[in-house]
Amino acid sequence: MKTSLNFKKMAQRVQTLVIAVGLACIASVSTNAAYAAPKKEVPAGPFKIDPAVQAKSMTDIPAVIALAKVDCVPANAYLLGATEFDKAGTKVKGQLYEVACKTGPGFIITSVSPTEVGQAFTCSLAAKLKATQPDAIQCVLPENNPHYAWLNTVVQPYIPGCQVSDARVIGSTSTEPLIDRYEVGCGASAGGILDYPQLGAKAPIEYKSCLTVEGTPSACKFTTKEQLLVTLKPLAAQASATCQVNNVRFIGVSKENDSFFYEFGCANQPGFVVLTKTDNSYQRMVSCAAAAGLGGCTFTDSGAASKDASSAFSSQLAKGGFPCTVEEYNVIGTQEQTKRDYIEFKCKEQPWGLIGFVPQAGSTSSLRLNDCFIDQTSRKSCTYVTEPMLRAQLDKLIKIAQPGKGCDVSQVRYIGESDGIEGALLAELACSNKRGYIAIVSADRNKITESVPCTIAKSHKDPIQCEIPGNGTYAAAE
Repeated sequence: MKTSLNFKKMAQRVQTLVIAVGLACIASVSTNAAYAAPKKEVPAGPFKIDPAVQAKSMTDIPAVIALAKVDCVPANAYLLGATEFDKAGTKVKGQLYEVACKTGPGFIITSVSPTEVGQAFTCSLAAKLKATQPDAIQCVLPENNPHYAWLNTVVQPYIPGCQVSDARVIGSTSTEPLIDRYEVGCGASAGGILDYPQLGAKAPIEYKSCLTVEGTPSACKFTTKEQLLVTLKPLAAQASATCQVNNVRFIGVSKENDSFFYEFGCANQPGFVVLTKTDNSYQRMVSCAAAAGLGGCTFTDSGAASKDASSAFSSQLAKGGFPCTVEEYNVIGTQEQTKRDYIEFKCKEQPWGLIGFVPQAGSTSSLRLNDCFIDQTSRKSCTYVTEPMLRAQLDKLIKIAQPGKGCDVSQVRYIGESDGIEGALLAELACSNKRGYIAIVSADRNKITESVPCTIAKSHKDPIQCEIPGNGTYAAAE
């Protein structure tokens, strides 16, 4: 069960989600010293491959790749020429190779000696560096042009059918997990964000919708909000076939990190929240009226959502045998395994409150409700009917059941539902004059059907005994 949240007091509550706002440790590649590229002038005009140089490069490159510990089966390789770079204030010379891999990004690497290599950097990073360092070297092999060609295969599990039209490196981490973050554009359809392990790293590949990084430094540039709407409309249709979707936003991920929450706005009706698995497959819908625990809806007026939900709840409760014209309700939590919300209701027909499990749309679980007397025996979640209000009713009833005993109820132990009478309440009552009773309260809460003094229960060794300290120690005989 999640933390109690009252829809009427949504602004006062703390959102109970871990919000995905992008990668906190993303750093600008242009300022990352680890990716300072060597410089090598490449002749202008179309690059021409010398077959002899290519053959020798393909022979030499497996040892260089192994030394760099880069996971790459070379599809092509080419010695670009000699280079030098600074290492601890010393000029180091080496041979610069470009490598195209059968899978994964192409890269450039410097071979210093048979036992030493410089750090490899991808063709995509080289393209990013070119924007701020005009003399930075670029990849020239056909397999590495455009620099993002390798992404076409990588994104298919996440964006089926995507033909990558553009891509950029947003940034890179400098601590574990070592990843480069890419934005991928898919032409006329929505692209997304891909976290891909850096060369030689073992980090997992992770995909994120552009919605999850809105308003962050990783925000998408190649995908529009309209494209995202088209992609996510099928989710909205599963929740409500009549919704004319006009807006969508990512709310966050579940505490268990296994579900996503999206809010949809509808042009023709109140919106709602959709819960999906991490692969964006539909799980269930949450009405805006019940979405306080998710921070509430922004596309749907809270008052309208609450009114609409109150009417729907009134109908649902009546069908379940609980007449209740709902005035207010409090969504306390959710039981995910049964797809039921734990809700408290306020209505004139139920003077002692109504609280319990209410099935969500599509749930096959049953409605299970009690009044606040029974709620006091376990969860103690009622707020519309308070414990002092319940105690005042019991005080009135014990005075009728035990006239002349001067019992002013000072404390109550709510034991549970009676085994013998359906709906009846079993409770221990402590009086301020030290009299005490084990009482059975009728299902309608209008009378005490049986009240056994603590002293009698003790002498008879009844299964239910008084437990409130000092209860039943009144000096005079009963």
